[in-house]
Amino acid sequence: MTYRIPYLLLVSSLVWLFFTPSLYAETNDKLQLSGFARVVMGYLDDKDAEYLGYDNSISVDKESLIGLQADYQILDNLAITGQLIGHTAEQRDSGIEWLYLTYTPTNSLRFKLGRQRTPFLNYSDVIDVGYAYPWATLPQQTYPRHFFSTFDGLMANYEISNSLFVMDIEGYWGYFEDDVVIAERQMKAKTDDFHGLINTIHVNNWTFRGSYHQGKTSVEIDDITQFSNLLSQIGFSESAESLATDGTTEVFQLSASYETLNYFVRAELNHIHADLVFVPETDGYFISTGYNYFPFTSYISYSKNVTEYEQPASDIPIGLSPQLDQLAYGYLAIFDQLPVDSSEAFTLGTRWDLQAGLALKGEVSLIRGKADDNAFFTFDDADFDRKALLYLLALEWVF
Repeated sequence: MTYRIPYLLLVSSLVWLFFTPSLYAETNDKLQLSGFARVVMGYLDDKDAEYLGYDNSISVDKESLIGLQADYQILDNLAITGQLIGHTAEQRDSGIEWLYLTYTPTNSLRFKLGRQRTPFLNYSDVIDVGYAYPWATLPQQTYPRHFFSTFDGLMANYEISNSLFVMDIEGYWGYFEDDVVIAERQMKAKTDDFHGLINTIHVNNWTFRGSYHQGKTSVEIDDITQFSNLLSQIGFSESAESLATDGTTEVFQLSASYETLNYFVRAELNHIHADLVFVPETDGYFISTGYNYFPFTSYISYSKNVTEYEQPASDIPIGLSPQLDQLAYGYLAIFDQLPVDSSEAFTLGTRWDLQAGLALKGEVSLIRGKADDNAFFTFDDADFDRKALLYLLALEWVF
């Protein structure tokens, strides 16, 4: 079931938080409460398109949210964490985001069991906590919206530290089942045997992260499944197999950053592969650098992604009979309708830390795509030039 928090309720809550001197509270030695919130105002300077839901009117209900977290220390080495998030976005559910037990048998080893954040990318853990990163929003070219944000399972973390470096090794296993939006279609998705390995190394001012994730994914698309079964029954097995709605999904990720008190350079790349007809092969990356002059930070970023789908099979003959022609054209039409979202974005922005735990950000991004691609835009006019400026103003809290 999908829940959206009413916009007025969100604004009222944020106003209340703003005038509360310190919401962060330690109610006793065992229970701690904390939270975060963001209001993101956006405007797209093109009347012919939308980008991530933004159009040529000012809106604040696309990425605004509020989150509350409770941590309770059951025993010295056992704790429970719960997090609630309320989103204004239409394509995200509100409700329990995290609910897991943490067992820490030694200072170096930790286990978490339950619902927790899916650690696909470098900023996956804090993707909803805008205060944790300088940008108003993470680049769609590297952080696609169809990634599921949580999973249910077990995660183990082991830390190795010495005078030269600190290394975190994480491994996890679990499953995911919920509605997702892929290729502009909402569908039920299930990923079993979902597992991955993440290695993060801190050396002086450098941080490196590499990760690999894999799962067996299936999606429910009744019309595609029925058409695939029909093709299989009449002998066009290659075409039937090309309309797969289940298969292996893999994500590879690498990132590096160099941070000083005065400036930073950060870069990340990923590769997504899935044996599903609606999920394209995708390569994405971003690079960003910024200069800190407290209380301000100014930054520039460039991000790009390239996506492509498997080519359709050719075992259905064309020209032999009207019935086969209709079958072949119906099959090819499925691939013709798949959106190609290759694009690039140039971003320029500034962050202003108003006070501890409160920041204001403003940024503008030029998004461009090729003439035949969707480039994450939604539009009706085929002559739209796949180019627009996105203006964002974000107010970020942690409390």
